[in-house]
Amino acid sequence: MTLCFCTPFKPLDHPRTSGDVTIAKDLCNFMEQQGQHIYHVPYLGTDKIWRKPHLWPKYLYRKAQVATSVCMKKPAAWLTYHSYWRAPDVLGPVAAAAGVPYFIFAGAHSPKRAKESGARWGHDKNLKALQAAAHVFVNKRRDLPALHRVLPESKVSFIPPGIHTEMFKFDSRSRAELRKEWHVRGASVVLTVAMLRKGVKTQGLEHVISACARLRARGDDIILVVVGDGPERERMEGIAKYALAGNAHFTGLIPREKLYKYYSSADLFAFPGINEGLGMVYLEAQAAGLPVVAWDHDGAPELVLTGKTGIITPSWNNDAFAHAIGLLAADGKIRRTLGDQARIHVRTTHQLNTNYGTVLNIMNRICGKTKPDNTCTHPEKR
Repeated sequence: MTLCFCTPFKPLDHPRTSGDVTIAKDLCNFMEQQGQHIYHVPYLGTDKIWRKPHLWPKYLYRKAQVATSVCMKKPAAWLTYHSYWRAPDVLGPVAAAAGVPYFIFAGAHSPKRAKESGARWGHDKNLKALQAAAHVFVNKRRDLPALHRVLPESKVSFIPPGIHTEMFKFDSRSRAELRKEWHVRGASVVLTVAMLRKGVKTQGLEHVISACARLRARGDDIILVVVGDGPERERMEGIAKYALAGNAHFTGLIPREKLYKYYSSADLFAFPGINEGLGMVYLEAQAAGLPVVAWDHDGAPELVLTGKTGIITPSWNNDAFAHAIGLLAADGKIRRTLGDQARIHVRTTHQLNTNYGTVLNIMNRICGKTKPDNTCTHPEKR
């Protein structure tokens, strides 16, 4: 049973950690664990490829290569992770035209791009991919209305993003050890996990540092812990050292399998999430029982239930952001209530195996098999 797996935006071995790569890897690993033989389609990055004429010959060659390999390998299905106007899937439709059931996970449609001369090519290719797919899976509710304008509802399914919640269980031993290392006594520990690179990541961290500094200035006993690394680390450490007078700890990059120790050691998680598509760290923090403070800017409201598992504040409102952090830092009862509800919420709604199992079940149903095999044909070709 061969399943072609394609990632037009970023390759699975991309050197920079991101939510996109994490989700793609988790999805691919799940399919493999369920008995699918994964054929990794040779990577062709299509990120604004219309602006990169040096890649056009490679693009044309790869399309021809896919058409040939599909006939030879006769895969059971084709699954693409993430196709949208900026990085459309141009290879999946080739497989679909050859009769292979074609699926897109994290597909999106942006109608406004059709009117932008610089994005029209990407918009049109992405629309072609969406319409060629046997089914499109969406992991952001806000993407559904636009997709329903170009696809029948029967071809679109919302799948909540998932994580292996057992990876982020609360660990009391790690909490005691790390809080001792950080010289935490009666203080509340605010945690942020982010890559420290230029742009919205460090902008978001600066808002967290500023909020914590304001709270300390009024007398709140707060320690900030920042997990992550990148070219901006030295600059951010300098800002935090000045603003928080030594009450900030930068841990550097921590392997994902060890992050539970740091989530367990904190009292709350805070990060604005500027332009954050989803923000898997919000799920990880909640799975460990941490209430979350974030902005309503983009992806966080889909993962954090304000007033139940954390607090969502208006974007760019630094007063509201600092107030929410201060409220949770000062009130252990509210913090524990939200944290307990956060843990339950993630375990019941965002279990990776459960959610991606739904994806596989729908794929199986469309293929007309209990498990996809090489005799499966495209629904439109039956």
